Amino acid sequence: MKIGPNGVKARYPWVTVMGVSLMLVTGCGLLDNRTDVEGEPSSITVTQAKPTQASYKQGEAVTVVPNTPLFIQRVERREDLDSVKLQSYTTHMEKWKVRSAEGEWIKVQDENRGTVWFPAWYASKESRSIEAVTPQTFKLHPGRKLYISPGSKTSWPIGAEEAFLIKKWNGWYGVSITPRNWTKNSLEYLPPLLWVKAEDIDQHEHIKDGWLQQNSALTTTAIRHLTFLKFNKAATSKQVKQWLGEPDWKEHSSNLSDTYQKMSIGETWRYEREDRQFLVTFTQAGKIARTQWSILQGGQTYSWDKYYFSTGEEYEYTNKTDAKVLPATLPWKPIWTNQGGINYTFLQAANEDVLLMEGDDGGLSGNHYESSMYALDRHSGEKLWEVNAGYGIQQAQMDIEREHVTIFTDYDPDKKSYNDRVRHLRLNDGKVMWGFDPKQGYEVNYITAAKNVVVVDSRLSETSNGGHLSVLHSKNGKLLWTRKLNKDYQLLNQRAEDPYVLYWDKGKLTAADPLTGRVVWNIVAKKSTVDHPENNPYFDGIYRIDPFQSPRPERWMLLADQWTLVDLNTGKKREHFPAKHEQQIEVLNDGMVLIRENKKGSQYGEYEDFTTTLYDPQRGQKRWSVNAKIERGLVDNEQVYVIMNGSPAALDYKTGKLRWSVKETLGAVRHPINQGSYTLIDDQLLLPMRADLLVFNAQNGELLGRVYDIVTGEPEHRERQAKNGAINHIGDEVYIGSSNGRFSLYKSQDLLTEVVQ
Repeated sequence: MKIGPNGVKARYPWVTVMGVSLMLVTGCGLLDNRTDVEGEPSSITVTQAKPTQASYKQGEAVTVVPNTPLFIQRVERREDLDSVKLQSYTTHMEKWKVRSAEGEWIKVQDENRGTVWFPAWYASKESRSIEAVTPQTFKLHPGRKLYISPGSKTSWPIGAEEAFLIKKWNGWYGVSITPRNWTKNSLEYLPPLLWVKAEDIDQHEHIKDGWLQQNSALTTTAIRHLTFLKFNKAATSKQVKQWLGEPDWKEHSSNLSDTYQKMSIGETWRYEREDRQFLVTFTQAGKIARTQWSILQGGQTYSWDKYYFSTGEEYEYTNKTDAKVLPATLPWKPIWTNQGGINYTFLQAANEDVLLMEGDDGGLSGNHYESSMYALDRHSGEKLWEVNAGYGIQQAQMDIEREHVTIFTDYDPDKKSYNDRVRHLRLNDGKVMWGFDPKQGYEVNYITAAKNVVVVDSRLSETSNGGHLSVLHSKNGKLLWTRKLNKDYQLLNQRAEDPYVLYWDKGKLTAADPLTGRVVWNIVAKKSTVDHPENNPYFDGIYRIDPFQSPRPERWMLLADQWTLVDLNTGKKREHFPAKHEQQIEVLNDGMVLIRENKKGSQYGEYEDFTTTLYDPQRGQKRWSVNAKIERGLVDNEQVYVIMNGSPAALDYKTGKLRWSVKETLGAVRHPINQGSYTLIDDQLLLPMRADLLVFNAQNGELLGRVYDIVTGEPEHRERQAKNGAINHIGDEVYIGSSNGRFSLYKSQDLLTEVVQ
């Protein structure tokens, strides 16, 4: 049950189709009484406007007033008013050179908008005295018309369009027409501005505030139209509260700054109804930064994201999904929250008292500016220390006792210069215990670890054909031994729990004693002709690494053209199966393996071309195969939770048969990014999806809601960090990251309490 901020249980009302926003209907009295309000026709001096012919010459400069409607093409009288193709409105006085002038229309070429048309009247001096009025509903006298501009020859008889009075000028009112469809056939429709003679208006009335309150009778289309008219970068939270009423929820916003700027977290207000949700995000100064409409319509969800820039420009992005439900907010409150200064927060490792965190701004290519490693007190969320890597490389390896961490960075943001640094820090306070400088002339590629050692992989130059391993004692940084490796070598260690230093070189997989370098075992294996799937930055990894647990002492490795399960202690090959190009494998939490293949050899092909097989390494055989793309599995008893063809689903673990899927209720994503792994709490299944952390009933897939005040994002090229560190559950503790710098500890029992309510 949804709980409002005042602690009162709230219900979603069924929204009626009819609203109080007045239709333009000839002869139908929708208002009971005539009212005297601002802009009453009797109080306006009527001046006969003369038709404005576009007597402008090609190349002549013209200036138009703010809020001039810009059309994709000339509007003909035969077009439906609520389907007119409007490109945009001007936000300030704008100046162009005339491309052509035809009748009442001027055509210009805009640098950003392309070719647009507008009525020539908006370039006249008379238009500069247009005044804005508070949006009002109204009724016209029978037989009256609407005009493209005051005095225009282009007019329309009144139909059943929904509209508001919003402007006035010399005995005329500007009328904003609600589009019949805001989005249709991939085209966006904006409310066109037309004009009506003041003397033709019979009645008009102000709209009451509280548009989105439970007792409001305004239709969704009317409210969306009103927000289009009233919202701009200058509108404040105080004004929005007056217009819309008190929100259902107030949450922290996503980061409102670009990756090269200091983080700025505002506040997002949520207005939730069963068939619509409206989100308004404010800057720290209380000005509108972004709005988002999500509306259920015809068995689909239409979303309109609008951004309000400080320059006055506005940008709207439209999205359509097959979702048939909108998630209600569940008020699961954290025990503590740490607000970081970088967008994404991933848990990498932990001990009893400290959490090792990775921060990343999520930027790609030239838009990546900042990442860091830092530590949090596990009991309070207090930040203990931080190492900022700027836009350079960063890597971290926890030692086997989980008391220290070795960090490699190649860029110093303070000095603004590249400088390879390997530092070993005490986890609880960040004190540097020792450092390592690579051999003169060498560059560090990356670091990894094995039992009691840190392994530094370096090379002489970027064009160097070989590598150079420096193995350091993790206690003191002492150089224990080195090894020069040849072209195409591979260093295969992953964590400090690995018993040996593992590398492939010259046709052999070798396990070397960490302290001495002595070869303990090796496996003869030619270089594979199959590209390793983890070379693809979009692949989220073969294993899910648990920040709290040590991995099994075995690993699937690509040896020659075989996937081989190797016992890391003995070098024994336990199982193997053929590797194929573009094939992906995923090891589940019980050790079983999902094998994904596309018959056309593409990792990003159509879902119907995929086959996924569950392979049992204990028996060395396939358990089942299904014609679908199955990924991100979590096994729980006789059920495995997966992403099936882009939608959350559950399969019978023994047979692979579908038990439930949310495709019919939430739709599917074409190429889903791993935003975080499934987490199971009793019968509640948590999964980051799109902008929210969703909660499902694990037994039937019913959407229970979204978690309060968690902003998830799409961490492109950080899928492995998200898979391992975005959400983790141990005992009664649930650790959840975000895309707005926040990282929180929750108690699982508190979620169960909210769901039961």
